[in-house]
Amino acid sequence: MSLSRLCFFVVIWFVACSFVHIEMVYSEQGHSFYRNFLIQRMMIAKIREFRGDTTAKTLIRDLTEEAIKDGIEIPKWSYDKSLRISVKNLKNYEKAYSNKYDTLILEASGIYALSPALIKAVIKAESDFINDAISHKGAQGLCQLMPDTSKELGVINPFNPQSNIFGGAKLLKKHLEEFGSIKKTLIAYNAGPEWVRKRKGIPKETRIYIRRVISYYHKYKRDTGLYF
Repeated sequence: MSLSRLCFFVVIWFVACSFVHIEMVYSEQGHSFYRNFLIQRMMIAKIREFRGDTTAKTLIRDLTEEAIKDGIEIPKWSYDKSLRISVKNLKNYEKAYSNKYDTLILEASGIYALSPALIKAVIKAESDFINDAISHKGAQGLCQLMPDTSKELGVINPFNPQSNIFGGAKLLKKHLEEFGSIKKTLIAYNAGPEWVRKRKGIPKETRIYIRRVISYYHKYKRDTGLYF
């Protein structure tokens, strides 16, 4: 083999090795990002379990199975039954946490002529007042706005409470003006407006969602005279 051909193969070998190294680095980075994202979802589900959300246990179980499948170490706090707080402390904590955004909710209700009780009920059902919540489908923030929807609504930072609440209220108002009823508005908000336009019926998940929102809506109306 000539010296020139030998040099050529040596260069090719080094280039190939460099690509393999780069691929391994990106693979590790991607795995790390996925792990952090999965753990964040588990933390949100655990907080919801503390607050009495009956759907949280199922979500934690599904996320745990997903973690095991992908070889991700499961955090101890995700299954530790000792991590509990008293019912009294839970209610006090939830009350303080849920009232945190009342001023912004009242501002949004005035701008878009919506019941603040409805806006607050939607936030409760969507994110449980966790302003940096991210769903498995990619919905973001208090009102769980999808990235494309945020752009359409002019929401630059979906994790900014004011921007997200105003964006969510704007979307609710848009659906209410198009469909004319709270029920259809909530179907459109949760399952998308095409479900209402094409009269496809109501997905099971959305039926549960509507019942939750209406229940919270009446609760917030009952708790304070400010909510009409």
